[in-house]
Amino acid sequence: MQASIFQNLIIVLGIAVIIITLLRRFHLPPILGYLIAGILVGPGALGLISNADDLHYVAEFGVVFLLFTIGLELSLPKLIAMRRALLSLGGGQVLLCTLIVMLFSLFADLSLAAAITVAGALTFSSTAVATKLLIEEGELHQPHGKYSLSILLFQDLAAVPFLIIIPALGGDSGSLGATLLHALMMGMVVVLGMVAIGRWLLRPLFHQIASARSSELFMLAALLVVLAAAYLTEHVGLSLALGAFLAGVMLGETEYVHQIESDIQPFRDILLGLFFITVGVMLNPKILINEWTWVLLIVIGLIIFKTSVIYLLARVAKLSPQNSMRTGLVLAQGGEFGFAMLSLALNRQLIDNRHSQIVIAAIIVSIAIAPILIRKSEALALFLTRFRQSPSSLPGNTVNETIQTDELSNHVIVCGYGRVGQTLARFLEQEGIQFVGIDLDPHRLKEARVANEPVYYGDAANEDALLAAGVLNARLLLIAFDDPSRAEKTLHHIRRLNPNIPVLVRSNDDRQLEALQNAGATEVIPEKLESSLMLAAHMFILLGDKPDQAQKKIWEVKSSRYHMLRGFYQGLDDNEHFEGLHADHESLHAIELTEGAYAIGKTLIDINHHTTKIHINHFFRNGFKCDSPSVDTLFQSGDVLVLQGTTESLYLAEERLLQG
Repeated sequence: MQASIFQNLIIVLGIAVIIITLLRRFHLPPILGYLIAGILVGPGALGLISNADDLHYVAEFGVVFLLFTIGLELSLPKLIAMRRALLSLGGGQVLLCTLIVMLFSLFADLSLAAAITVAGALTFSSTAVATKLLIEEGELHQPHGKYSLSILLFQDLAAVPFLIIIPALGGDSGSLGATLLHALMMGMVVVLGMVAIGRWLLRPLFHQIASARSSELFMLAALLVVLAAAYLTEHVGLSLALGAFLAGVMLGETEYVHQIESDIQPFRDILLGLFFITVGVMLNPKILINEWTWVLLIVIGLIIFKTSVIYLLARVAKLSPQNSMRTGLVLAQGGEFGFAMLSLALNRQLIDNRHSQIVIAAIIVSIAIAPILIRKSEALALFLTRFRQSPSSLPGNTVNETIQTDELSNHVIVCGYGRVGQTLARFLEQEGIQFVGIDLDPHRLKEARVANEPVYYGDAANEDALLAAGVLNARLLLIAFDDPSRAEKTLHHIRRLNPNIPVLVRSNDDRQLEALQNAGATEVIPEKLESSLMLAAHMFILLGDKPDQAQKKIWEVKSSRYHMLRGFYQGLDDNEHFEGLHADHESLHAIELTEGAYAIGKTLIDINHHTTKIHINHFFRNGFKCDSPSVDTLFQSGDVLVLQGTTESLYLAEERLLQG
């Protein structure tokens, strides 16, 4: 048995690694790779799994940890702050989608239990896929991103009744109504009891555990809470997933939530991957061939129906047509809750294998399409709403007041009205220069408008907002928000509308400097490098330089576009340590040419070739620092070469220098 489990794990993980590596090149979500790996190794394809039940038993823990981490994110203050959007949008979407899908399922001759399961499976969207893609696109804090998040949060809450009802439907009781009522009452008692335990027991318990300053003890305690809560709910006839979800909600209200989340994440990601693999194993590829019409109809219906429902609800909530449509497109897919519910229903024989296979196939296809819909949501929304949107309307506008700059020219546009944007605006105001600010934060805008400042609601990464702000007649544009992907998108729009306007861009550091410059920025100001230069100027003055001498040295660095400051040695406590894997991010790496190294006795011309170009920032010989070696310098044993480049190029360069 153990050999069988290990063999199955090795097979599925090996295939999953290969597939996910390929999918990442196309920026597709890992969840799709796990599903494809499961389909390939399943009995319907290559048949490499000897006993899928063993793998399924292990993967059950993946659902437990998924629900636990979702519960951790449902903080009470966040829910209260988003209560209107949660109830109107989230509640309306779940209620309408569930009822209509149930009616269609009953019309298709499914049993009531199967109809409820299918309705739940198709109603919920993928939190993992939607939020990840919104973050990657820099759109999580835009209006459609915020509304999408509120609907996803309500879906997470609405999963609780389904996790209570579905196991109850598989009971032996003669009366379905009595069974459901008993399950709901038992669920309510368990929920209230666990919330009380979390409030009065878990917080002081974790306070004592944290005071012991043992990471192992802390992680063990978190695992114990998750598994104990899951066992308790299963023991009273409910589901494992419900207990894990409630455990997450309980611990989400403690001050240790972030530490718990980081400790649990490795377990969650691995086990959740196994769960999605088992979902793929459940799917027979022949279903896609034999039942392709039903799968296609469900996918098309799911995308059109969910998008339409969410669009209408968002319009009722006064969201603009474009953002309403984008919210619907973001959530048009099925999700991981659907797999969990279908798996739960199959285990209790509430739905037959054929119908579950069709629904699973439809959800998998919808998840595969989701990245395209989300990444192209802006263009699709513009196309779909072009007849419903007045030409003067500003996409993203949720207030009555739009930008009015018809009479303005030769003004400055400030994109992002946070602390940096407001500081720049005060300088402009002091100099008597007209400016217009655009920002997405309604609370900040309300305060600024009360103070009669010319700041308006709008998304700088949207062409209509830039046109409304007068980008065609402005003398300068400032991008003051710190969001590189959104800034890059804004620059592309600006250069298409007004190629000649100077654009000054704020950046946190130098990692996106070249990308922003290539996108059209006139100047990019990396805050970390600027603060370092300011310290350097004061350092030179305190060391005896005159102020103009110090400024000249600083200006030389700036005039070379901070070339001297590119790259630095990474440390374990450096926040950018893992971000250094980014293809455009450069760092420094020192290599000593020990006895037997390939590069000894050779020059850069001998070592460099068309596939590996080695950039040496400087090198040390006999304890003395030397500039970058010339092309005919012979390397010697004991030389220390300081290389500069991306993580991948440094790895290849070190391999070339030492091994050839």
